[in-house]
Amino acid sequence: AAVGVVGAAAARRAGALRRNWLVGSFGWRAGGIDSEYLSRIGVASSPHAHPAREPSVRQMTTLKAEQAVAAPAPLSAPSSSAPSAGPRPVSELAPAALRRPRCTPLDGDPACLSLLSLNLLAPAFVRPIDTRTGEVQPYAAFEWAEPADEVLDWEARRPRLLALLQESKADVVCLQEVQFERQGDSFGLPAWLALDGYAAKIPGQSHLENMAERNKRVLENEVAIGCAVLYRTDRLEALPDDGISNTNTLVPVCVRGLPSSPLATLEPTVVFSVHLDAQSEEKRVEQFTKCLGIIRACGSREAIFAGDMNTECWDGSCLTAFLAKQAEPSEDAIIRECAAALRLSSSEGGDDDDEKAAPAAEVPLDGAPTAEQLAAWRALWARSAGSALAQRVALTRAPTGPTRAAFEHGQKSGPCATWRLDHIFYSARTLELRSLWETLEADPEGAAAGLPNRTLPSDHHPVAATFRPSPAPRLDAAAEEALMALLAALEGAQDAARSELQAELEAKAPAPEAEQATDGKKKKGGKEKPSPEMIAHIQETRKRTREQKEVHLQARQSFVEVLGELELDALERSMNLSTWLESGTRSLP
Repeated sequence: AAVGVVGAAAARRAGALRRNWLVGSFGWRAGGIDSEYLSRIGVASSPHAHPAREPSVRQMTTLKAEQAVAAPAPLSAPSSSAPSAGPRPVSELAPAALRRPRCTPLDGDPACLSLLSLNLLAPAFVRPIDTRTGEVQPYAAFEWAEPADEVLDWEARRPRLLALLQESKADVVCLQEVQFERQGDSFGLPAWLALDGYAAKIPGQSHLENMAERNKRVLENEVAIGCAVLYRTDRLEALPDDGISNTNTLVPVCVRGLPSSPLATLEPTVVFSVHLDAQSEEKRVEQFTKCLGIIRACGSREAIFAGDMNTECWDGSCLTAFLAKQAEPSEDAIIRECAAALRLSSSEGGDDDDEKAAPAAEVPLDGAPTAEQLAAWRALWARSAGSALAQRVALTRAPTGPTRAAFEHGQKSGPCATWRLDHIFYSARTLELRSLWETLEADPEGAAAGLPNRTLPSDHHPVAATFRPSPAPRLDAAAEEALMALLAALEGAQDAARSELQAELEAKAPAPEAEQATDGKKKKGGKEKPSPEMIAHIQETRKRTREQKEVHLQARQSFVEVLGELELDALERSMNLSTWLESGTRSLP
């Protein structure tokens, strides 16, 4: 909640903050917060030195997002005869020193946190008859996967999937398309995934029941399918997350390193197994935005997202706007990604419950997006960037390559094309990427043959990485003491102003009227109407008090808006920042 208020305050004052930053009136000067700024928010100049700082990336990028929403760049409607989706980008692979062959054990360095993510391809999603069409959906046909008894059948695929998971020795395993088993009145993790030494987090029962009902209706197969997170209990412990809902497509677990393990330096980090919407960029953005709120609800800013994101995350994708230090995309990138998303959403059938879809195509069917569609895309991109900044969650994408191989969209024969649909996003300020598995760029035969095949038992290639954890940076003791001194000075100034106003208003209060009539008898009718003078005084008291509260609220917002990330962290450790911003009252975080 605190970060929501901070973000809202920044958005409300974005225009003024930009103007004031340009003229330096909010203290963006070599010496840090100066006496002019302190005077403006009602604090006398303090003898405590305040650390100098520059405008934060959070503030300046928030301004860009605000401007993009308010005034999208004008575009003339493109000609339908000349689509301009542009060439498909090429993946920038990780440096050779970081790349490891697929299935390399991930436990080589005990001080590193290791993670594997894999879409298992639920058996219920292999060539089922869709009751809405009476046919197998194209994305579930897997025409290239023959002979089926060796490549597609569950009894052939499951042992190979299990071996891949066990041999990875990953600390955390993020799974998508887990087909849960009915265990009495509820669904549970299938027995084959009860890995020795791992605990599991799965979706809530109500979500699993809804999915089973959907699959019964659409596929005539009452099975629950969703995400799961497995984690090693000898190295990690899960922290309480009461009140956080685990859906079929978003399963989080907040973990930290066990004090007795080599991962002791891993501070609370929220790990998500995600399976984002297959058809709508807006829904993917909504899902990701929800995850950011979960991170902050867990009291953390550190996270790892891993899974099937159903987008290639090229520049211009609205999902990449959640990444830190992400520059505004070029016009060509916006057109290409908007066109790809529109083509996918218009060409794929199904309903909102669909969990599978074909990979996105990179060009539109008939022409480029309209000016209105591009403006909406820019606004969505800006909204995504603003959400990440408001929640103060800075993410980096691990440079994994293509993970899906299938026939080109609309084609019935090969060779297959590849798409990078599975990703790992992580908090680089506390997690240093040390290694990652190669993907289909290192398996040209598998890429051409398509997935699944005899080598890979799923329609997605796994992604895996290791990270060296480190404690989150903090203000040093002197800087934190100086910050708290400024906070106390602001609070003291506001307390004094409230007392001064109260004394002034009390001094102006009219003398109380006599309670008795002139004949000494009590007037009839009970409580009498106040005199005109008293009514005027009451109105002035309310007006002056309301005005003072607004001035104090703006001063607290101004105080917070100029702080850096470490200073905000310090405040959030000491109190509930949301409550303080709203009322000026400190409470426990």
